[in-house]
This record gives sequence, C-alpha cells and structure tokens, in this order.
Amino acid sequence: MALERRFEALVRQHHPAVTAYAKARANNSALAEDAVQETFLRAWRYLDSFRGEGSFEGWLIRICRRCIIDLERSERRQSHPIDMPCTEADTGGSTTEVTDIMATLPMEHREVLVLCGVLGYDYESAATVLDIPVGTVRSRLSRARHRMAGELGQSVGESESA
Repeated sequence: MALERRFEALVRQHHPAVTAYAKARANNSALAEDAVQETFLRAWRYLDSFRGEGSFEGWLIRICRRCIIDLERSERRQSHPIDMPCTEADTGGSTTEVTDIMATLPMEHREVLVLCGVLGYDYESAATVLDIPVGTVRSRLSRARHRMAGELGQSVGESESA
C-alpha cells in the first residue's frame, strides 16, 4: 500500500509535464490524453525497470513518447486517424499565437522546444529522453527557436500594418 501511495504522489508531481509533452508531441487532444493514461499504466507495470539513471520525469516522458508512437501507428492501421487539434478548452483556455505556431513546427523541433523551452530540461537530459545526440538537440532547438522568432516577428509586423 505504501508503494501505491508513493506512486500516486509521483503521478501528481509529474502529470503536468507528461501532459504538456503529450499535447505538444501528439498535437491531437484525444491521442494525447490516451498517451498520458497509457504512460502511467506502463510506468506502474514496469516501475521495477526504472534504474535511477536520469530523472524519473525523463523516464516517464520516454514512455510517453513510445506510447504516442504506438498509438499513432495504431491509428494509421485503422485508417481513420483522429484529426482534432488541441483547442482552448483542452489547454485550459490558454491557446495563444505561440501555441498555434508551435503546432506548425516539425515534430522533432516541437519535441526539443517543449522539453528544453517549456519543461526546462538541459540539453543532456533532453538528449537522453529523445535518445539522440546532444548536438542534435542543440541544432533542433536552434532551428525551432529561429522559426518561432521569424513567425512571431512576421505575425507582429503584419498585425501592426493592418
């Protein structure tokens, strides 16, 4: 029973980060919710496989990433994918221009932007979670930030001239 309570506390602690990652990665609210649920089910099932290398949150996000990939494959096999982007209701009413621009980024750029820019992971931790080299994290993050800045600058400029 004590293990269950400790796990519940870990779920409460890490649920916001896993959810933020899932919503950014899946770009589909239903799939993101399913992935978060599956993440914590798998984490409970395989809790004894957590070796303590890296953070527990990073381990959960790696699981979540695999869940999203599995669910996307399943959706493709069923040949009727869900195409409902996250809405203001899904994000607590905080959909902004930045969120909309992030949704247009390539998946690999969005992942590093969420991990490093939103969740505050350092390059090494993000590289571990994504199982890619640190240099790749840096280049993807740089490209994502550059594109975000360009899009925001362009949007701001267009709205000022209108």
